[in-house]
Amino acid sequence: MSFRYLGNKTRLASWIVGEIGQILPIGSSIADPMCGTASVSLALAQANYSVTAADALTFPIVHAKVRLLTKQAPVFKAFGGYHNVLKWMSSIEPMEGYFFQEFGEAGKPKNGRDSRLYFSASNAAHIDGVRNGIRKLVSSGDISDIEHNLLLHHLILATNKVANISGTYGYFLRTLSQAALQPIVFEPIKFEQTLGEHTVIHGPIEKTASTLQVDAVYLDPPYTKRQYAGNYHILETLAREDEPIAVGDGGLRPWKNQASNFCYRRNAAMAFRDTLTKLNVPHVFISYSQDGQVNEDELYSILSDFGKVTLNECSYSRYRSNNRAKDGAVLERLYHIESF
Repeated sequence: MSFRYLGNKTRLASWIVGEIGQILPIGSSIADPMCGTASVSLALAQANYSVTAADALTFPIVHAKVRLLTKQAPVFKAFGGYHNVLKWMSSIEPMEGYFFQEFGEAGKPKNGRDSRLYFSASNAAHIDGVRNGIRKLVSSGDISDIEHNLLLHHLILATNKVANISGTYGYFLRTLSQAALQPIVFEPIKFEQTLGEHTVIHGPIEKTASTLQVDAVYLDPPYTKRQYAGNYHILETLAREDEPIAVGDGGLRPWKNQASNFCYRRNAAMAFRDTLTKLNVPHVFISYSQDGQVNEDELYSILSDFGKVTLNECSYSRYRSNNRAKDGAVLERLYHIESF
């Protein structure tokens, strides 16, 4: 199942890892402290690196724990196996709970506005049913921590597939799309038998950068003004398993304490400098779009203060919204800094 996620590097992961492989010996340790969907983390793990993944948001941590740490299907003793738990998720009794009221087409948001069309009524109620079921399993002690994360991973992926959005959760479409009208489906995933020793850490780059004791760091900072915490609030709520006050017409959760300086044009250059100052590693690789908040010349100048800089570029289609590509292609730049 694909990830609908701004800046997702799935299409570029093999190129990025190939370029890193020209510099970093196989078996080395590398951190991906802004891991997002963990697509590059997984590709690095598949290339036999030991990976430390981290992120400021919660739902990327759920993805990373499953993609890096879950190397085979958990036993799910309470259900008699992995495939049985997927059947349970599919057949669970729906309920008209938080998602139904705040984000479903038939809901009644607490702030009194009209219903938010993020999901069909049936899918919103199904999501509530699964959330309630997972809470009961955790409370009863019938699932392990890794099984818990796997259930959340499946719920996030399935919810994302039927969301009535153009690409992010900043707002919903005016009418339910064909994808949103489809029933929510929980599909089995492939578990990766990677060789490295992997770690997953929850925390912002401002706190994790100075703690990383690895051979290299791969940075994939936000490059647009759109804050991930606001634009993916529903996925964050699924991962946190809470019921925050849904604010405004879009129903956003409180997110400004998770805002990234990389998204602000006035702060992005300093965010690069602060992050690199905190890192103490021989090699840093930075993936950054030509559309980024910091232009190429300024970024190159900043990076040059921290070591010898080399640059590779790859052209690819711009981010797709509702399966429509914006005009033209865009350059992704991969900078390598070899510390002085």
